[in-house]
Amino acid sequence: MKRLVLSVGSALLIIASGLLANNSTRAVLADPQTSVSFGKAITFNSEVLFPTSLAAGDLNGDGFPDLAVVSEDDDQGLAYGFGSGNGRFGLWRDYADIETVPFFVLLADADGDGNLDALTTDIGCCDDIGMAFGDGKGGFHGSQFLTVGGGNDGTATVAVADLNGDGIPDIVGTSLGAGGQLGSVFVLLGKGHRKFAKAFGFSSDGQQPHGIAVGDLNHDGIPDLAVANADSGGVTVFLGKGDGTFGKPTHYRVGAGTWTLVLGDFNGDGNLDMAVGAFSNRIYVLLGNGDGTFGPSRGYAGGSGVVAAADFNGDGKLDLATARGGVSVLLGNGDGTFQKPVDFDVHGAPGDLIVADFNHDGKPDIATISAPSTAAVLLNTTPFPTSSHP
Repeated sequence: MKRLVLSVGSALLIIASGLLANNSTRAVLADPQTSVSFGKAITFNSEVLFPTSLAAGDLNGDGFPDLAVVSEDDDQGLAYGFGSGNGRFGLWRDYADIETVPFFVLLADADGDGNLDALTTDIGCCDDIGMAFGDGKGGFHGSQFLTVGGGNDGTATVAVADLNGDGIPDIVGTSLGAGGQLGSVFVLLGKGHRKFAKAFGFSSDGQQPHGIAVGDLNHDGIPDLAVANADSGGVTVFLGKGDGTFGKPTHYRVGAGTWTLVLGDFNGDGNLDMAVGAFSNRIYVLLGNGDGTFGPSRGYAGGSGVVAAADFNGDGKLDLATARGGVSVLLGNGDGTFQKPVDFDVHGAPGDLIVADFNHDGKPDIATISAPSTAAVLLNTTPFPTSSHP
């Protein structure tokens, strides 16, 4: 099975290939394994004005992905709705005891109790992250704020992974002020029982770091980091030492406005590769060498800084999805290259997108958010090969 690490500043997720979707009931080609199709977008109110980030996860244990949405506008906090298993969401709730103006949200088990928690950042002012503890029944019980640096320039994105091999979740993320330096990465090592060691930060080797991904880039069994630096237009790789610290940075220039990134094996050689979304209307792909280094980048048209990866058409090859006016899918050729983007309408210009199986049919779907207050779900209607569904 191909390995995929989904991380738009998200938790470490290693998944078998087969995961995403879209809209407008149309296919690229007649052959099911070289085409992709999605049903008409299901649109609904996102419950917040000018949403900036969304996350998916099963908050109430019913087996269906739920949605969490945040906005840095008007102190709206966290809104979350429960999935019905058909791409629709009902019974929306608000949780106010979180970041004042949350910019990014992640659903992950950060305290190790088996329930998903909500982690939020505040890119506007405060150099901390908020954490609301999930009760596994669709609610949050208690919260705390973790300071990540000495500045007040704000935090951008976070990921959850065991960075030091002690079996306890740790938190890593990007900040403009962590460690007192402009352009930094911060680490909070978990101590168990919802306690974390004092944060330490180090330079991201670039300006305005945003997206972060975690994965084993050199096959040593230790998590490594890849960070997208928006202003300096590049990606920095840090190899893990196994104790929660990281080695010297290696910088890769890939183009202006790099915002998010995802790790996955795009050419089937067993090594993690990298796809980077940039505001220059490009997606950059760098193939991993398996020793923690990457080859030169190759650019593809499409994107507005957001990128995700999954096998959308069931052919065993990872594909890419990006937001550029609507949603675009770039089918993978299996050798690390990708086809031209195919566009699908979501009745808005998405600012973020995520991947999950929202209707429980084994195919990856997409959810998006758009201004002023729109969310959309695109259910995958691609005819997968019969062997993919035993």
